[in-house]
Amino acid sequence: MYTFFKTLAATAFFTTLAYIRYTSLANTPATSFIECLQTIQGNRSSYLSTPSSPTYDKDRVLFNKAFDHRPGAIFYPASENDAAAAVLCAASHHVSVVPRSGGHSFEGYSGGSQGTLVIDLTLFQHFSIDHDTGIVTIGAGHRLGSVYTKLWTAGEYLVPAGTCPGVGIGGHALGGGVGMLGRKYGMLSDNVVGLNMISAEGEVWHISDTSRSDLFWALRGAGGGSFGLVTEFKIQAYKAPPKVTVMRVRFPWSEHRAVMDSFGKWSAKISANDISAMLYIGQNKTVFLGTFLGSQDKAKAAVAPLLSLTGAPQQIEFREGTWFQAASTWAALDGTKIDNPIGNFSLSLRLRSLLYRNPLSENELEIISRHLSNGPSDIENPKHRLISSVTMETWGGKIDDPKSPSAFDNHRGVLYSVQYGVERVAPRSWHSDSICTTCAEWSDRFSHELHAAYSSGDVLEAYQNYMEHGIPNGLQAYYGENLARLVEIKRAVDPDNLFTFPQAIPLG
Repeated sequence: MYTFFKTLAATAFFTTLAYIRYTSLANTPATSFIECLQTIQGNRSSYLSTPSSPTYDKDRVLFNKAFDHRPGAIFYPASENDAAAAVLCAASHHVSVVPRSGGHSFEGYSGGSQGTLVIDLTLFQHFSIDHDTGIVTIGAGHRLGSVYTKLWTAGEYLVPAGTCPGVGIGGHALGGGVGMLGRKYGMLSDNVVGLNMISAEGEVWHISDTSRSDLFWALRGAGGGSFGLVTEFKIQAYKAPPKVTVMRVRFPWSEHRAVMDSFGKWSAKISANDISAMLYIGQNKTVFLGTFLGSQDKAKAAVAPLLSLTGAPQQIEFREGTWFQAASTWAALDGTKIDNPIGNFSLSLRLRSLLYRNPLSENELEIISRHLSNGPSDIENPKHRLISSVTMETWGGKIDDPKSPSAFDNHRGVLYSVQYGVERVAPRSWHSDSICTTCAEWSDRFSHELHAAYSSGDVLEAYQNYMEHGIPNGLQAYYGENLARLVEIKRAVDPDNLFTFPQAIPLG
C-alpha cells in the first residue's frame, strides 16, 4: 500500500496495436532474438514493442518515473501459448526475462534493463468466479481496482488486498499483498489457492498445494518474478459484510510523535479482527485511516481505546456504507477512480519499509519526527511538489494464522509495517523524472539512522513488496530463514537463471 493524499501514475498500456503488430516491424533491427519474437503468430491480439516501435517510450514507462529502463523488447502476450513461446525465444538466445503485471515495483525492477525481455501481462484480463466455492480465477493483467469492481458486480464479493486501484495483482499477490482487510482475511497471498506459471522450459504449470507443492509454497510470498511467469491466480473470495465503516481521524501536526506512539501501543492490544488501520504522517498532516467490517457504532467502539491514548482529535469522520463504497473511498484518496485507475501525474519516489514486532522506541520516534519535520527541498525543480511521509499499517489478526504454510511465514507476528520516504509529483509526462538529489540524500540519511536504531530484532525485517536496493542484507530482511529453501527451489525450477532481476532469489 502506498502513501495517501497523492495521485498514482500507472504504467502505460493498451497502446495502439496497429502500429506495433508483428507485421509492422519492418524498421526493427534484424536480430535473431527479435526475429524469434516476430514469428510468434498464435494470437492476433499479442504484440511486440521494440526500441524502433513508435510507442516504445510509452510502453517502457513504469509507476516510478525515477527509472529510465530501456529493455531489448517488451512483449504483450494474449495467451499462455504466446507467453510460453516468448519465454522459449528468450531462453534460446540467452536473454533474461522480466515479468510485468502493474509495473509498481518501488525499484522499477519490472522495467527490465538493456537487452532483457519484459513480458507484460496486461492482456490477461480473464475473470470468472465459482459461486459454490467462492474461488475467483483472475488473469495476471488485472489491476486491483478492476478486480474489486468485477468481484462486486459478480455478487458483492471481496478479496483482501491493497487500497491503491492501479496496482497490478501479480506482484501484489506474489509478495504478500497487505491491505485494509488483512486482519480479517489474511494476506492476499494466503488466499491464493492455485496459479498458472510459464516455466523456464516454456511449459504451462498448474500449481497448487497438491501439484508442485514446493513451488506453491515459494510463490506465495517470494514469487515476484524469480521462478517463472505467473499468468493466472485462483483466489478465495468472500461475501462482503452488509455494512462497512470507513474511519478518518485527523490530529494536530504538532502531536504527530505522540500519536505515533499511541498508535503503536494501541496496535499491540487490538483484539478484534474486523478492524484494519493505518496512520499517515506527512504534508503537515497526522491522519488515522481505518476500515471496520461492521456498523458505525461498533467502529467507534473499536477506535475508542486509541482516542483515549491520543486525546481529542481535530476532526473525526465515520462513514457507514458498503464494502465497494469503502474501496472506492480509498481509491479516491489516491486521486483515481476504482474502475479506471489511471493516474494523471508523474511520480518519482524513494520509498522504503521496515517491519516491527514491538512499538517504536523513543529513539525511533525521535528519528522519524526529526526527518519529517525537516523534509527535503527540490532545489533542482522547485515547481515539483515533494511529499515526505511515514505510513504505519496494522498487521496481526488472520495474517498470523494462515490456512497453509508459505514463503511469507517468516513475517508472522509482525505488529505493523512502517513505510517511509519521499515522492516528487509533477504534471503527467512520459519521460524519466529522476528523484531529486536532495531527496535521495535525505532518504539515505533517514534510512541509515532508522536502520541503526532498529529495535525490533537483531537483524532488519522488511516487506518484500516494498523492495529497496540499498537495504543491508536485503534477502535476509525479506525472507529470513526461508531463504535457503527458496534458493533450492530456484535451482530446481530455473537452473539457468532465466528469470532474474537485481534482488531476485539467487541460485546460490
